[in-house]
Amino acid sequence: MRRSGPGHANSVAAWRQLLPDLRMLSALVFLIVVAGCTFPGSVKPTVKIGLSAPFEGLYRDLGYEALHAVRMAVRERNADGGIGGRFLVELVALNDLNEAEQAAEQARKMAVDPDVMGVLGGFSEETASVTWDYEHLGLVYLVPSIDITAEPVWDTVNADFADRYAKESGGAEASAAAVWAYLAANRLMDAMDAATRTEGQPTRSSVGEALDKLER
Repeated sequence: MRRSGPGHANSVAAWRQLLPDLRMLSALVFLIVVAGCTFPGSVKPTVKIGLSAPFEGLYRDLGYEALHAVRMAVRERNADGGIGGRFLVELVALNDLNEAEQAAEQARKMAVDPDVMGVLGGFSEETASVTWDYEHLGLVYLVPSIDITAEPVWDTVNADFADRYAKESGGAEASAAAVWAYLAANRLMDAMDAATRTEGQPTRSSVGEALDKLER
């Protein structure tokens, strides 16, 4: 039986007064839930490149020259859409003190992180000697093939490289080590990009294969 009477009328009136507040509350809850969600494709996952260089001691300047250059290369790549349009790049930089023992230790640390696709390093004969360690660990290890103490070859980079590097480094001039590190970082990221476009996601082995093809 349907209820009627003054009490029922008052209840209906009170309910109607609450409806706008309930609608507003529902909308607020919906917005909170939406704000807390991460929709597919809204944030790109990341892959990493490594830099093993001296950041303390006698050769620290060399390490920071390379660090500024690789950071710049990574920032530019991410601004251009990242790797294969699907991944952003992060840099992992570890201090090898320009010593073979420390370089081998940093190689093991790089290998522990499955997102590291390759490493730049070997700025001395001592640290370049750990190439075998990286091969054993299944990681690409790019080392300089030029004299990094010589004057940089400017026609190997974009005309405005010096200006961009100066902004990145706080005014320092780009050295041969910086030029090499910038080019090597881009070569490694090109290989990561090629592997991603071929397989959908880069792996250490596919990046190594893509790098071999790029260098032929």
